[in-house]
Amino acid sequence: MRGRNKKCSPTDFLAEVDAICGGWPDYAEERPLLHQKVHDYLRQKELMPETYIKTVSTHRISMRIADYLEMCAPEKYAPMNRTDTITAINDTLQGRSERTIESLLDEVKRTLGEDKANISAEITADVKDFLRQQLMLNYPYAKSSSKQYKYRIFDQHAERPLKIVTQQIYDWAAKSGFPPDFFRETYFDNVTFYCLPDHADLNFSHFDACTFAVCRIREATFDGTSLYGCEFHSCAVNYATFFQSTLAHTHFWDSRLENVSFQKARLKSCNTTDCTMLNVSFLNATLDGCRYDRVQSFLTSGLHTATITQGGATEKEVEQNRKAIFAALRPESQGQRPLPQKTRGQR
Repeated sequence: MRGRNKKCSPTDFLAEVDAICGGWPDYAEERPLLHQKVHDYLRQKELMPETYIKTVSTHRISMRIADYLEMCAPEKYAPMNRTDTITAINDTLQGRSERTIESLLDEVKRTLGEDKANISAEITADVKDFLRQQLMLNYPYAKSSSKQYKYRIFDQHAERPLKIVTQQIYDWAAKSGFPPDFFRETYFDNVTFYCLPDHADLNFSHFDACTFAVCRIREATFDGTSLYGCEFHSCAVNYATFFQSTLAHTHFWDSRLENVSFQKARLKSCNTTDCTMLNVSFLNATLDGCRYDRVQSFLTSGLHTATITQGGATEKEVEQNRKAIFAALRPESQGQRPLPQKTRGQR
């Protein structure tokens, strides 16, 4: 532990607790409750960070770490084992491994040596930023504002013109509070979302190459939205709906999806990897060339009503894909608790 009089950030403190207690019996099971109690105490004492920040995904951090480990110690980290190396590092950063983050960063520092001390420092800073932002997932975004911004208009579809929100406008609003209808009927291009108010209305909006980065998404509606080339990483998605939405080349990484509905949604070439899925509904959805890898799935519903296909594939390949999805989501072995049906745009 650090010296008694030396200041320690909440992230560093919890990381040290994990490093010390990681080997204790049942600690993995008790860890979330301990972290929650520490968060609650720090909030009461106003010691928790209040600033939301954009962070690099742990998958990309893992790729960068793997690059340098292979460069500096190829005999231990062979390029041919790159996928396994990245997966193992990402599991550590996500808390899915017995190895601690502290020990990983120590190995990175030793392996890279003094010549690349600046790289080690950058990696450590990225990890700490991720852990800091992860603390905020337990707490709702609490700011609001009546401020209105001047928007350019995207009027390609005249029946429903969309206001255009850039990263700069989003950052301004995140700092001072989002005005009413900020997210509804909006065109977002290459915007990184790192905070979102609970009950956010994102209906009928368009997202192009956007990232939801370590973001709390609770009781949000994405009904009638279009998401192209987007990414959700390390998000907590609870009671969200994607009713009649289109998701293409949009991927979920290291996230928790709980009570989420994809009713009548169309998913094209979407991958879900290293996620926990609880009571997710695919009622009358279309899954075209989608993959679910290393997911923990419970109470999946509506999958038997979904159209599962794969554009350009043979019938045999389509059937193999269907079997893989059912094997990953395991709907037939669980009780069904589907979300209620809804109409477009309705809460």
